[in-house]
Amino acid sequence: MAGAGGGLAAWRSLVLLETRNMTSTSDTVGGLTSASLYEFSVWAEKDGVPGSRQTLAAATAPNPVRNLRVEAQTNSSISLSWEVPEGPDAQNYTYWVQCTGDGGRNETRNTTNTSVTVDGLEPASLYEFWVWVEKNGVFVSRQSLSISTVPNMVKSLSVQDQTNSSITLSWTAPEGPGYFIYTYWVSWVEEGIIDPRTQNTSDTGITLKELESGSLYNLTVWAERNEVGGYTRTLTVATAPSEVMDLQNITQNNNSVTLWWKAPADPYSQLYIYWVQWASGGHSQRQQDPQGDWANQTSRTNETWYEVEALEPGTLYNFSVWAVRNDVASSTQSLQASTAPDSATIISCTSTSGGYGVILTWSCPSGGYEAFELEVGVQRGSQDRSACGQGVPVSGLGPARSYPATISTVWDGMRAQSAPVTCHTESAGVIAGAIVGVLLFFTLVGLLVFFLRRRKRRSQEKAEPEDLVLSFPEGILAKDFADYVRNNEKDSNWGFADEYQQLALEGQDYSQVVASAPENCAKNRYRNVLPYDWSRVSLKPLHGEPGSDYINASFMPGLHSPLEFIAAQGPLPHTVGDFWRLVWEQQSRTLVMLTNCMESGRVKCEHYWPLDAQPCTYGHLRVTLVGEEVTETWAVRDLQLFQAEEQKTLSVRQFHYLAWPDHGVPHSPDPLLAFWKMLRSWLDQAVEGGPPIVHCSAGVGRTGTLIALDVLLRQLECDGLVAPFSFVRKMRESRPLMVQTEAQYVFLHQCILRFLQQSASAQEEVTYENVANLIYENAAAIQAQEVEA
Repeated sequence: MAGAGGGLAAWRSLVLLETRNMTSTSDTVGGLTSASLYEFSVWAEKDGVPGSRQTLAAATAPNPVRNLRVEAQTNSSISLSWEVPEGPDAQNYTYWVQCTGDGGRNETRNTTNTSVTVDGLEPASLYEFWVWVEKNGVFVSRQSLSISTVPNMVKSLSVQDQTNSSITLSWTAPEGPGYFIYTYWVSWVEEGIIDPRTQNTSDTGITLKELESGSLYNLTVWAERNEVGGYTRTLTVATAPSEVMDLQNITQNNNSVTLWWKAPADPYSQLYIYWVQWASGGHSQRQQDPQGDWANQTSRTNETWYEVEALEPGTLYNFSVWAVRNDVASSTQSLQASTAPDSATIISCTSTSGGYGVILTWSCPSGGYEAFELEVGVQRGSQDRSACGQGVPVSGLGPARSYPATISTVWDGMRAQSAPVTCHTESAGVIAGAIVGVLLFFTLVGLLVFFLRRRKRRSQEKAEPEDLVLSFPEGILAKDFADYVRNNEKDSNWGFADEYQQLALEGQDYSQVVASAPENCAKNRYRNVLPYDWSRVSLKPLHGEPGSDYINASFMPGLHSPLEFIAAQGPLPHTVGDFWRLVWEQQSRTLVMLTNCMESGRVKCEHYWPLDAQPCTYGHLRVTLVGEEVTETWAVRDLQLFQAEEQKTLSVRQFHYLAWPDHGVPHSPDPLLAFWKMLRSWLDQAVEGGPPIVHCSAGVGRTGTLIALDVLLRQLECDGLVAPFSFVRKMRESRPLMVQTEAQYVFLHQCILRFLQQSASAQEEVTYENVANLIYENAAAIQAQEVEA
C-alpha cells in the first residue's frame, strides 16, 4: 500500500517555477525574487492519488531603499533623497517617511517619488527620519537618518570697541523654540588679503586681537548647533589708526602756530585724514570722541603739518591731532604752545633831566604779555606788565644826542620788538652851564676860533675828490673808502639810505613760477622769499613725486664765477631730506650757517645735523657727526654723508656763526671778520667739490651779507678797490632781498672799513666817531658823559 504525502507548486505570472512534496504541514520556499507576486498551490496525495488543490497568492518583500541622504537643510525644512531598492521591477513602489524630533513632532507620509521635503520644522532642532518601501502590500525594514535644521542668524550684531589692534563684537542668540546652547563662529579677512581667519566661542561676544592698525576688515558671524552652521551675518569694521608721532610746533607768530607731526607707521597711513583741534588754555580738549561739537575749533588736512591761523596774540593754546580712516579715529596727541606776543607801539619819547634822560611811553599790546624790555641806546631795562601806557623814565643818557629806542613785549619766553623810534635829548643844561662859566673874553675868542674852523672846513669840503660824492660809484679805491663811508653816514646815513632805496628796484621782473606751484608752497619758510626760475638750484626729480626737483636755493655769483655760491633758506622739518640731497648732488663740501635754530622763542632753522654720534638717515643718505669744536662765537663741525645706493661718501664741514644777535646786526665787525678769515682759509684749501652752501633762516639777509663780504674783501685784495653797491645789485638779480635790510647794508661797509683798518697795522690806528646827529657840538660835555656811561 502506497504511503500518504502531499504536493506544492509555486507559480509566478502563470509560469510554473517549482513543485515539491513533503510530509510536513509547512514549508519555506526560498530563492524567490524580491517585491514579486507568487501563487502557491497545495494538495494532498495518498496511495498515488492527489486530492483537490488549495491556491494562495503571496508577494515577497521589497529590498530597502539605497543611499538615503540629505539633499538640503533650511531653518524650517529638510529635504531627503534615496535610490530605488534593488529588484527586477523598479515600478510601483510606495515610499513611507516618518519624522520624529524636538518638540514631540511625529509625522508619517508616503510618496511614490525618491525624494521628499519635510517642512514646518523648528530651527536648530534635531530630527530622526525613517524611510521604508511598500509593494504589493508588503513593507520592508526601515532606513534611518538623524539630521538638524539650520540655526537662524544671530541678532543685534554690533561693534563694542575698536583700537588700533583689536575689534570687539557682541550679538544675541538666534531666534529658536527654546534656550539652546550654541557654538558661535567668527570669520574675518583684512582688505587686500584672500585667506580668512576664524575663531569660535560659546559667548555672545568676542575680541579679535593682533589686527593691523587703520585697516578695514570684513567680519562674518554665525551660530552652530548639532554640527550644523547657521545663516551668517556680515559686518565691515575698521581698526583705529595709530597715534601720530613727534607732534611739535615748528613756527609761531602772534596770530598763528604751525604744527608738524610724523605719520604713524601703519600700512595705510597714506590714506589718513588728520584732524587738528585747538582751544585757548583752560578750555577742555577732545578725549576720544571725534564727533564732539568743535566746529569752530577743528580743521582737517591730508598733510602732516597744519598752520592754525586767526589766533589771539600772547595766548596759550592746547592743540590736539589725531588720524582718521573709515570714520574711525585714533587716540590723540596733544601739546601746549603759545602764540607770540603782539608788539607795542612807542607813543612818545620826551627829553628830561636837562638832556640826561628821557620819558618813554608805549601802548599796551593786544593779547597776553608778561613784561616789557626797553632799550634806549646802550641803556637797557625791564618793566612789569603794568608799565604800558605809563611814562617810564630812562636815565644815563647824554645831552644833545639821538638814541634809537625799542620796546620788546615779553610772553612765555618770546619777544616781539616794536618799531624803533629815535629819541632826542635836549641840550639846554649843557648850554646853560657853559654860559655861566664862560667870560665875555673867552666868548669872543670862541667866536674867532669858530669862524676860523668853519672856513677851514669849507675849504676841505671843496678839496674832496669829485668821485666820492657820486651816489653809486662802480669802484672805490681802498685809500678813499673811509671818506666814502663818512660821506654816506652824514644826516643819519642818508647816503646809504639812498643807495639802499635804489637796490629795492632790482629783481622785480624775474619769474618765480616753480617756487609758487601748489606742490612747492609748503617748502618755503617765508612767502615773500622765493628763488627765481632762472637761477634756482634744481634737484634730481624723484619718480612719482611732483615738485621733488624743487628746493628754496639759488646759485649766486662770486669773484670768479656766476655759480660760486649757493644761497639757501634754513631747512624746514619736512625739507631736511631735500637739503641733504642738495649737498650730495652738488658735492658741496662746505656749509655756512648764520643763524641759531631758535631765536627769541621762534624756530629759525630745523636742526638738520646729528646731535651726537648716532647717525641720521634721510632716504638713501646717512649723515654722521664725525667731530665738533664749539667756541663762544662759532662752531665747526665735520660731517660725513653716505649715499647707500651708490656706496659713496662725502666729507662736509659746517661753519656755524653763533654770535649774530636776534635783532639788527652785530655790535662790532671784529668777530664776523675773524669768522670770515677762518672760513676763507678753509675755502682756499678745499679746492675740490661743489659751491659752498650758505644759509640763515630765509637765506637772503645774513646770507647775502656774508657772501658780499667775502667777495668784496677778495676784490679789495686783488684789485685794490671795492664796489659794494654794484655787487649787492648783482646778487639781487640772482635771488631777491639779498642783504635784506638797510642796517645790514651799512654793516657790510663797516666790516670792509674795519678790515682796511686792521690791514693798516703799521699805521696809526684811526678812530672814527659819528656825530652827525648832534644838535650842538659841545665836545667836552658829551665826552664827559660818555666816560660816566
